[in-house]
Order: sequence, then structure tokens, then C-alpha cells
Amino acid sequence: MGLRTESPARGRQRLNRGSEQVRGRLIEAALSEFAAHGFDGASTRAIARRAEAHQPQINYHFESKDELWRACLEQLMGELDAVIGEHTAGLDQTDDRALFAAVVRSLVVFAARRPELNRIMMHEGTAPGPRLDWLVANHLKRRHRDLALRWKRLTRSGDAAALSADILFHVLIGAASLLYANAPEARLLGVDPDDPAVVDAHAEALVSMLLVSR
Repeated sequence: MGLRTESPARGRQRLNRGSEQVRGRLIEAALSEFAAHGFDGASTRAIARRAEAHQPQINYHFESKDELWRACLEQLMGELDAVIGEHTAGLDQTDDRALFAAVVRSLVVFAARRPELNRIMMHEGTAPGPRLDWLVANHLKRRHRDLALRWKRLTRSGDAAALSADILFHVLIGAASLLYANAPEARLLGVDPDDPAVVDAHAEALVSMLLVSR
């Protein structure tokens, strides 16, 4: 689910290594800007400045601001899938309890590492629009469906907490991510979201809350 780094915007020449690095810096800079200001508030001038690039380089690599935004989300979703893959590797694929616990831990670890995703979602998820439609159709709907199916199996086996599959998705995402999306607030309250011990304790606590003890 990673980015297409082998070619620039349609009609351009194939990227060389230095150009790929510029593209990567533009995506990282855009992630920060979109997370902080939302799509409408993020300016391509600020993105180029943060990336230490020239504004025309954005037009070279991306056909539009919308395409840059989608590239950012593809990057984040690809990284999320990689983290989930790392945590679920080697597990019995029929063990819903172990797999669910691993996914929960993955979400917390990823949210701590990449709070930009949930900050962007806070901007995009509050009103209908084409970007939200794209995100739901290409990434969220499948994840929502798969999580609900697994949760229903855990409910039947007696392993799930008293929580419906219909609301689990948002409960889980919010519980896994808010500490890191709201990191400045957390620090003022005496919690360090960058502390690995905090991340580990958070993940284990969330697993304990959602799965019934055996």
C-alpha cells in the first residue's frame, strides 16, 4: 500500500534518486502541515519551505494539492499496515484473541509514532467531502468491516468486552490515538507520550479493557 515512487506526476520524466528524495521530503512536510492545519489551512508554500524545496517542485511531483494529500494518506496507511504485519507475524491466523490483541498493540504503537494520521482524521472526519469519501472507500471501510467481523467472533467466544461491533471501531481508534494526537495536552498533565514505557502500558491496558480475562 506504499507510494508510487518510481514516477512523477503524469507526463513527467522518470524520477532520479535525488528527485525521489525531494518527493519524500515533500510528503513528510505535507504530513506535518495537513496534520496541523487541515487541508484548506495547509499552504503549498509552507510545505515547500518545510521540505527545503522550491514550490514548483510540488507541481513537478504531484498534479494537485489533492494528489499530495492522497499520497500522504497512502504513506501513513502503508506504514500502519507494516506495523500490524510486524505485530501479527508468526501468530496463528485462526486465533482471533491473539490477533486482536496484536492489532490493538499495533494501533497504539503506530499512533505514538505517527500522530499525524489521527490529527488529519480529526480535520477530515467532521464533515462530508470528496477527501473523506476517498479515505473511507480506499482504506477505512475495509478496516472497519474486518475489525467488526473479528469482534463478532470474539463476542461469540466470550472473549469480547460488552461493546457492540458497531461502535468498536471508533472507541478503539480514539482510545489508541488521542494521547498522542493531543500530546501537548498530555505533557501539561504530566504524561510523556514519547516514553516507550507509557506506550507499552497504554497498549496493554487497552487490550485488558477490550478482552475479557480468561
